[in-house]
Amino acid sequence: MNTLELPRNVQFLYEEHLARLEFTALGCHDLSRVGDHWNQMTANVNGTADALLARSAYLGKLDGRSSVYLEMIRPQYQGGSFNRTRSVNQYLTHWIYPYRGKFHPQMVRALFNILGVKRGDLVAEPYLGSGTAALEASLLGANLVGVDLSPLCVLLTRVKTRSVEAVDQIRRRVEDVLRDGVSLEDEGLAKHPDQRVADFFQIARMVTYSDVARRSRTADIYLRKNLIAMLTSVEAHAAAIKQFGIEPGRVCVKVGDCRNLEAAGIATNSVDAIVTSPPYSIALDYVKNDDHALEAMGVDRQDLRNVMTGVRGRGARQKLSFYNEDVQAMFGEVARILKRGARAAFIIGDATVDGREYTTTDQMADWAVSKGLQLERDIPKIVYGLYSTMQDEKILIFRKP
Repeated sequence: MNTLELPRNVQFLYEEHLARLEFTALGCHDLSRVGDHWNQMTANVNGTADALLARSAYLGKLDGRSSVYLEMIRPQYQGGSFNRTRSVNQYLTHWIYPYRGKFHPQMVRALFNILGVKRGDLVAEPYLGSGTAALEASLLGANLVGVDLSPLCVLLTRVKTRSVEAVDQIRRRVEDVLRDGVSLEDEGLAKHPDQRVADFFQIARMVTYSDVARRSRTADIYLRKNLIAMLTSVEAHAAAIKQFGIEPGRVCVKVGDCRNLEAAGIATNSVDAIVTSPPYSIALDYVKNDDHALEAMGVDRQDLRNVMTGVRGRGARQKLSFYNEDVQAMFGEVARILKRGARAAFIIGDATVDGREYTTTDQMADWAVSKGLQLERDIPKIVYGLYSTMQDEKILIFRKP
């Protein structure tokens, strides 16, 4: 028997449950908690120790050996090399840009493992958001295709996942800009023959606009700091790939609508897995949250409002009605693109309006089933915390028969 130790950041019951599911999916047998030590288990790893250490999200140590994930999430102040923040959820490039409603990279990585995603598989993300699933899929060697109606989300995802491919070019450009002087209003700042470099500088501008809008910070000073911090994280991404022998999957993302994934080129019966979190109904105004950045990018925010799920419509009743229509259409597209036997995981919460109108996770499960999916797991995800946007959610896992 082997001893498996969970990372210290595992705090909730659903996380221990996901850990057990993940360990089993990666080949463990006969899992058992060690006495009163909630964060320790014994198991027969059945010859899968290397895979567990390389892929698992909820394995901290196996017989005293640290997992790749534990090393990546350890903050610098605790001796880590790949996380410049103080949060274990913000390692590598995950921290870039203050996007509301993010889901945890650890949970996403575990769900990919639970769904059986392998190196070279094709996974899809119908709501890119801040790019969490895209980065985690790439780190596991899976290829990802994804869409979002927000050009900011698409740009952010590209920067988080593809800047590492051009780390040397980005470093030289940052050094040149810092030496010659930098201004947030310099229109040429985000222009470069290499699109990956141009994207990096564009997001640095967006992060700085956020700092200025939210915290009244001095623009040019914080642009310099953001360029240095972002470069540090991209270099950490490159170092992790080299140190842990990671072969990143390809990431292909574009502005598109999850209600019509065929228009984005995602073929029927082509996708091996999906892990996603639909917008929080009408609880978050995603356009308002990113207003400063979208304006700087030249995006017509009203046009975006007219099409974005959870935002389009007038008044709570109409917005909720449109949201329900959009989610049902999304489930239909998911059922179309998944391969037969493939699975999809959705992190979803109930929606209430004035304490009366609501959309429940049970309704959403029914909608998915009506589109041809089979409900396989219904996992409560209850989170208590001052800053939790949604405290009572579920993880719904479906299979396409």
